[in-house]
Amino acid sequence: MANLDLAGVLTKAGAPFLKKIIEGSLPAPWNQAAGPLVDILAERLGAPEQTAEAVVERYNANPNVAGAIIQEVEADPSVILAGVEQQRETNALLLAEMKEPLWTWAWRPAGMWGLGVLWFWNIIGLHALNAIFKIALPPTDNGILFQLSALYMGLYMGGHTVKDFVAKKWGGVA
Repeated sequence: MANLDLAGVLTKAGAPFLKKIIEGSLPAPWNQAAGPLVDILAERLGAPEQTAEAVVERYNANPNVAGAIIQEVEADPSVILAGVEQQRETNALLLAEMKEPLWTWAWRPAGMWGLGVLWFWNIIGLHALNAIFKIALPPTDNGILFQLSALYMGLYMGGHTVKDFVAKKWGGVA
């Protein structure tokens, strides 16, 4: 089968409206729907990741079934608009949250930068100083840094990252 991009897959599946969304040739709010559309198609097709490439792979694996699913999405564009609205609400929440006192939201970027500094120090900075000054500063145990990183991801990402990792690694409930 020929190597198709997502627009080609949508054309082949008989979804001209979805193709226009992907190409960005429609007015608002449809011009903001490409990202949610890819997410929806990937989810409906059972793709492991929500990317255009994953959608194309699923279509290439079984064009008849995937084509029918794509045509269902083509017939119900309200699903795509719901995804756009969800993203709009998320953006509004983040903007509203930033108007709150600094301590209510600043822990997230401070945590990211702090973890980045700790990892940089442990992997590069410490060893460079030890080499330059001929000293023997001990590094932090990487296990502790992994635990701190996992704790931060659990707090910041609502636990989904840790939960998904545990589900994939040890077969827990996802």
